Amino acid sequence: MLTKAQKIKLVEELADILKNNASILFVDFSALNMGEIIALKKDLKKEGIKFKALKKSLLTFAFKKSGREEMDFSDHKNSVAIVYGSAPLTTSGSSTTSGELDAVMAKIVYKFSLQTKKLAILGGFLMGEKMLKNAVISLAQLPTREVLLSQVVQLLMSPVSGFARVLDGISKK
Repeated sequence: MLTKAQKIKLVEELADILKNNASILFVDFSALNMGEIIALKKDLKKEGIKFKALKKSLLTFAFKKSGREEMDFSDHKNSVAIVYGSAPLTTSGSSTTSGELDAVMAKIVYKFSLQTKKLAILGGFLMGEKMLKNAVISLAQLPTREVLLSQVVQLLMSPVSGFARVLDGISKK
């Protein structure tokens, strides 16, 4: 059990995380065993993303102290953890990155939740904006930037290649 001084220090630390990070996900990890938690942390650490288990009551105090819009976990009975990146919030409230960290973080957590069927995404803040569970999952299901660019190039080349085949067919007649 934590002492009052330890709880105050933890609330200050959580408030700092909430205040200074544009990318934060809240997950229910209560069904995971220790080996699965370690595997998840390892996957996240490769991308510079952190995982922190906490008490919901301390998180409520941290939200109030940080001044950030609160996520409501009052009806959630299980344990909650935060997954957060190192992209700081700017004064306008947006991330200094182009959302790449948000997408990577959402993809890792979503992929792990599909693999284990034990991790539940509860919502979070991505690109500095509050997002519910479905929005986070939608972001995680988007293809990577490289795949999207190749699809655009293919779409642009399709009429050109079709025209080339027509010209080739005419020249063979």
